[in-house]
Amino acid sequence: MPAINSPLYNVRYITMGGPVGQEQTAAIMATGRVAGVEALLRPRSVVVIGASAKAAGSGNAVLANIRHADWQADVHVVHPTAARIDSVDAVPTVADLPYGIDAALVSLPAARALPVLHDLAAHGVRAALVPSAGFDAAAREELARFAAASRMAVHGPNCMGLVNVTDDVPLWFYDDILTRFERGPVALVSQSGSAVFLARATEGVGFSKIVSTGDELGITNADYLRWLADDPHTSAVGVVLESVRDVPAFVDAVRALREADKPVVALKVGRTALGAAATRAHTGALVGASAGYAALFKRLDVPLVGDYDELATALTCLGTPGLPRARGTAAAVVTDSGGEAGAAADLSARHGVQLPQFSPTTRETLRADLPGVTPDNPLDAGAVVDAPDDYYLRSYTAAIRDENVDSLLVIAEAHHTLTKAELDYSIDLCAAMRSVAEADHAKPVIAVSSSSTATSPQFRSWLGPRIPLVRGIANAFSAVRVLAGNSRPVPPPATRPARLPSPDVVADLRRRIVAAGDAVPPPLALLVLEAYGLPYAASVVVPDADAADSAARWARERYPVVVKVASPDIAHRSDVGGVVLGVTDDDELRRAIDQIRATVTATTPSARIDGFEIQQQVPAGVESMIGFSADPVFGAVVSVGTGGTLVEVDADLATGLAPATAGESRDLIASTRLGTVLSGYRNLVAATDLTPLATAVENLSWLATDLGDVLAECDLNPLVVEPGTGSVTAVDVLLVPSSIRT
Repeated sequence: MPAINSPLYNVRYITMGGPVGQEQTAAIMATGRVAGVEALLRPRSVVVIGASAKAAGSGNAVLANIRHADWQADVHVVHPTAARIDSVDAVPTVADLPYGIDAALVSLPAARALPVLHDLAAHGVRAALVPSAGFDAAAREELARFAAASRMAVHGPNCMGLVNVTDDVPLWFYDDILTRFERGPVALVSQSGSAVFLARATEGVGFSKIVSTGDELGITNADYLRWLADDPHTSAVGVVLESVRDVPAFVDAVRALREADKPVVALKVGRTALGAAATRAHTGALVGASAGYAALFKRLDVPLVGDYDELATALTCLGTPGLPRARGTAAAVVTDSGGEAGAAADLSARHGVQLPQFSPTTRETLRADLPGVTPDNPLDAGAVVDAPDDYYLRSYTAAIRDENVDSLLVIAEAHHTLTKAELDYSIDLCAAMRSVAEADHAKPVIAVSSSSTATSPQFRSWLGPRIPLVRGIANAFSAVRVLAGNSRPVPPPATRPARLPSPDVVADLRRRIVAAGDAVPPPLALLVLEAYGLPYAASVVVPDADAADSAARWARERYPVVVKVASPDIAHRSDVGGVVLGVTDDDELRRAIDQIRATVTATTPSARIDGFEIQQQVPAGVESMIGFSADPVFGAVVSVGTGGTLVEVDADLATGLAPATAGESRDLIASTRLGTVLSGYRNLVAATDLTPLATAVENLSWLATDLGDVLAECDLNPLVVEPGTGSVTAVDVLLVPSSIRT
């Protein structure tokens, strides 16, 4: 087994007497991209291509930023005619450069950039940063192919550059714009260039690295996250992403950050292609375009924030030295205003934060220490009668000591527009917070300015370095959720249960589905469900009313039965009068078939009628729905919730990634109103065993994993759950071939 030493990838890998496999190649390329990150963030030599000898362009801007930085490196310029640009000697071609430069900054139009990138790679350059926008589809494809095959790592295009604040390395294409930051422990990685400006919205926190990744045709946000996991100057990371181009690499990067005890918080912007796909199944209509991302971050226990304000607040908290992480999302809120207390109560639920009732011990303490106060959470400490001098300290101490509380939020007026007299009112309040934080209760103490306007530097200085001051009550609740995240290990890939079909069976089902064309006929649909252990009500399909006589003996043993039209053109049969319930004898069976044919022909004359499904009527139970929808990023997402004809009106649905484990499937159910009902809520139904339904969700998630390339969507609706036992039976199935979407 010969060894290959690769100077590009900085790894030593083994060939097995043949070509490197696809998974090995992917791992090698990922390692190469991380090595490219090192070359860009800590370069010893750089070359700028695209600086002008006559006008100030983006290439000149990056040269100016380098000149102003306290950073020693070999800087080169390539220009076809100029001998010197911005005090740097220039050479006419890439071939005239020293061999093996770390980083190339290629500020050229798309048409000119690609040939230069080839020259740079041939000359041993380790990484190239391409800020240029304007790549059309063909040029983007060519650049993506180059980045995938080249030994040189490519960053961009359509980005603003990167700043290593720790080492004062500003490879940034805007002169003196977003290049000067206070050094600190927080890194920001953003696909969106303008989102980098949120770094200016983080008060009282410093940065280690600022990275604008752009279109990510080569190096991705996952590569930077993986590098930051090993960066001793970074303790927390914020990421703004439009897409995840390599899900396994992203998961591995989060795992590395988690193992290094470095929390990460994400803001997802934009929408996936799933939102534009035509949908026939309820699942496809109900699952939002970003559902897969939400499911991914939930699985990874990475907090997902909603906007720039929330992300800036989260980074402020994560960058506060010594601020403890929260063990959960139960918060105590203390104010000196009844109005603020009411606003906090309203906002907490919106952000998934609990405001638990104080324990009896805490309530007794508050009554004794603060006469006249109502010992509720939120606590209006301003309602104290004859308040003692230290009533702030007493209220904060009692709240943070409560066994039901994970963090303490103190709402105050800390706006930058306050007068000195108005601001001085808060001196004692800040001193009390400092005293509580320094007592080290292992719970975060967060000061909250009552509005999201800029805050007072004087107020922040009174708080000291261990207490963050955040702007706005809603942002504070988002921060509580962030501080409680990143607490679980990143789970390993799901293990395939032995009960599922073998690879040969899966391959056979795939061939049959492809051969079926634009519709999966009922017999094949039932075969798929049977293979994956998904119970379906007993049924037969007959071509017409005359053939129903041959099925009468089958039906007589099962009356009452349901009759449904079998048509590849009708996704939801009840919508067009294609279902008759409660058929109790042979005559009714024939009349039901005739009635359905007439109704469907009248309402949907173009629909093909292949026959009629006769199905044993399932006893009444709780109607649920499970399904999946193919996703261009994640493969498939699986969903569970309340079913029935009003499924889209009720919109009670929880979504997770496929494949889902048994535990994840159970958690999905528990997060829905369906799960609440099945738990025995107000005795609407008997408390029900969730195991059969969770198993069905798990099995369907593996069906989606195995067949998601040939099936675009699936609904089992309704899937009837028997109260008590939890036994499940599907009474309708819709499988939508991928050919419908292509």
